[in-house]
Amino acid sequence: MDPHRRGGGTGPAALGAILIGAVGATAGAYLLFSRPLPAAVTADTASAPPSLLTVGDDRLETGDWSGAQEAFAQAAAADPSLVAAEVGLARSLTYQYRFPEAIVHARRAVSIGPREAAAYTALAQALDWSGDLDGAGPAARRAVDLDPKLPDAHATLAEVYADRYQLAPAQTEVDRALELAPEGIEPLRVRAYLLETQGQYDEAAAAYVDALAAAPRYAHLHLALGNVYRAQQRFSEALDEFRTAAQLAPADARPIASIGLVYMQQDDYRDAIPYFEQAGALDGEYATPPGQLGTAYYFLGDYAHAQEPLARAVQLEKSPARLGAYHHVLGWTYLRNGLLDQAEAEFQGALAIDPNLSGARDGLDAVGAQRQSPRS
Repeated sequence: MDPHRRGGGTGPAALGAILIGAVGATAGAYLLFSRPLPAAVTADTASAPPSLLTVGDDRLETGDWSGAQEAFAQAAAADPSLVAAEVGLARSLTYQYRFPEAIVHARRAVSIGPREAAAYTALAQALDWSGDLDGAGPAARRAVDLDPKLPDAHATLAEVYADRYQLAPAQTEVDRALELAPEGIEPLRVRAYLLETQGQYDEAAAAYVDALAAAPRYAHLHLALGNVYRAQQRFSEALDEFRTAAQLAPADARPIASIGLVYMQQDDYRDAIPYFEQAGALDGEYATPPGQLGTAYYFLGDYAHAQEPLARAVQLEKSPARLGAYHHVLGWTYLRNGLLDQAEAEFQGALAIDPNLSGARDGLDAVGAQRQSPRS
């Protein structure tokens, strides 16, 4: 799900390649444009579950994740045996980044319908987007085994392979998904994602445009296209896509953080800071805003303000590459603030993740030098 998971660098100033790539390109986005359920669609009517499922599906088609969640939740309450309601809940929650809840509903769908490929597909996607590739792989393969003609099952398996950088099987699966559904949103999205993962940005941008033609109100597709433009340093176009995503998903922190990343990439740290502050206020569990906020302050030489958000990012971050980078720059921040024990611990934490991170070794040497200095 996150093609920006790799990076390197040998010192604080070289951390930018990792740190400004901290937003995942294809994690789903959600809207708050929930429409009230039609008056005729109520949970106490005999036709409620099918009608509610139709409403939920329609809302998914238009990118109204919270509205879809509402309809599927009512359908599940009316008939707890409906696999489709649990699948819909899992999908709509996944696109809202509410992964623990999504996984619960996907597992419930699998329990209700143990031979339903759609249930395993929803489970695989929720696990993959949450970072649990070990769980996502078997679920996606099970979905394909149960229904070899389900396009989204092949697309989800392709995405898992792409996240493991297993490019040949990923290509095989996405080709099969597109053969089954040439205009399917998920096959088109994952085709673009695979190209992005391989750094084929021109082709990826064109593929995301194709996906957006099928789903123009899917905020996460605008976000993904913006990330490709940012990788190409097409900053004006990237900002356009991120702003569109933010308009479609006003409660989503990711487009806002991505705007900040555009400024970071241009070394415009002061203009980046308000966007990271706004994104952090929208989602307190999202590691990128505090991590990037602290990094911006670090590059500005404001080590006092850098320390707290970087420490928060270290607590939240799950990606090993980004976590190592945050340990690294936090170590230098502690060092600049004269906190030698804390700096040493952070440099060691960075090296535990990436033993080749020479900047962290330089940091440990600097800690040792300061301890030997008469001023320490």
